[in-house]
Amino acid sequence: MPKECRLSGEEMKKLSGKRLHGRFFSLLVAPLSGNKPKFATVVSKKTAVKAVDRNKIKRHMRSALAKAAPAVKAPQALVLYAKAEVKNANYRDILNDIESLFLRLESR
Repeated sequence: MPKECRLSGEEMKKLSGKRLHGRFFSLLVAPLSGNKPKFATVVSKKTAVKAVDRNKIKRHMRSALAKAAPAVKAPQALVLYAKAEVKNANYRDILNDIESLFLRLESR
């Protein structure tokens, strides 16, 4: 993701909004000033104990997010939190879950 599309840690601390839940992810949606949406991905140690697993999940999340992000037009902050079920998911499942969350986001 380009730097202007990423949320910083400081911006994430100030967020409060609504959550949408999918099979592998929980999506936090918060209003954001500006003209572009910003994204962040979070994989906790509780979700994947080993750093190797967390990094693999994050790589898949970011890649899928890059493909699905153009569907989001409104300026808002979107934070994807991985659930424990994502450890057994392949890339196609991750992409489908993110796309379905974004479709539900548009229909709200």
